[in-house]
Amino acid sequence: MHSNGGNQVRRRAVIGALGAGAATALAGARPAVAAPPGGDGRTFPRTLAARGTTGTARPGFAVQTVGVRWPAHARTARLRFAGRDGRWGGWRTVAEGCPAGAGDDGPATERLALMTAPGSPAYQLDLPAGARAVALNATDGPALPGTPTVGGDRTRLAGRVFLTRSAWGADESLRFDAAGAERYPATYWPVQTFTVHHTATANDDPDPAARMRSVYRYQAVELGYGDFGYHFLIDEAGRVYEGRWSGGDMVPGFDPAGYMVNASHVGGYNAGNVGVVLLGDFVQREPTPAARTSLTLLLAALAGWCRVDPLATVGYVNPISGLRRTVPAIALHRDWAATECPGGTLAALMPGIRTQVAAVLADPHRAALFAG
Repeated sequence: MHSNGGNQVRRRAVIGALGAGAATALAGARPAVAAPPGGDGRTFPRTLAARGTTGTARPGFAVQTVGVRWPAHARTARLRFAGRDGRWGGWRTVAEGCPAGAGDDGPATERLALMTAPGSPAYQLDLPAGARAVALNATDGPALPGTPTVGGDRTRLAGRVFLTRSAWGADESLRFDAAGAERYPATYWPVQTFTVHHTATANDDPDPAARMRSVYRYQAVELGYGDFGYHFLIDEAGRVYEGRWSGGDMVPGFDPAGYMVNASHVGGYNAGNVGVVLLGDFVQREPTPAARTSLTLLLAALAGWCRVDPLATVGYVNPISGLRRTVPAIALHRDWAATECPGGTLAALMPGIRTQVAAVLADPHRAALFAG
């Protein structure tokens, strides 16, 4: 690692100054004893999904999101939605979102998109050869069995509102195949880098937890990732969400020793690379101040926990495949692959965010300046 003058961090001081939530979530393990299923009385719907091909699709539920995947060098895909009155809207080009990517053998070779739909009863697809699509609805399905909560559901992380998997309604059955085997068994690796993404879904989302459930279903099952591709997610209100499952008695995203659970957010470069994604599209629009604050404080807490200099340049080496790449310690998805992710406006803000992260690490009490 080549330092640009960033400060060496002291884990205990940094985490402690970032607030009790960060100290609990990043410096200690969760209690090993889980509360009874549905301990807080909440229930969540099972995410409905129906696959589609070129032509008209009527999935039998109101379409909220359409996930599309197509070969990297294929022609552009198009779709359009029917209104509740049955009239068709105009054709929309499927704009590529975060390409994510499972595995550590090589870069992703597909283009991916999550298109937000207006609760449509039907949609039409014009897909290139080899493309696949799935319609999703995360609010109208049958209720899931009560989700077990661990440690009473932590509510703060890095001083910000935090939702565990049980708090946003993760369907844990999606992590297992029909035979009950875990689709993507957890492995843990020392942290080398952090990577920032955007979901490229609609801004001003009225129900971000539902969007979380849709993205989770799409990545875990349709894309074969076996779980969420990202470790942490941030919505427009600045709430932080637990992404990939890391173990029932472990800190979110990590084991108690500080090794990250391997995920699926940068194809070919996942092991040792923590993924943080902002919900929304930041190609032309900036993240909200609340989302930016949460990103700054979360990255500061994580960098402090993992002893990573946020202003450094890292010679990343994939511990599984040996693939190498020189990237910033706090990287953007576009630093790893040919993608617009996390959008031009967010990318333009990242130098300032890295500087703010370093300032918090140098003087953790400055976190209050960013938290407001």
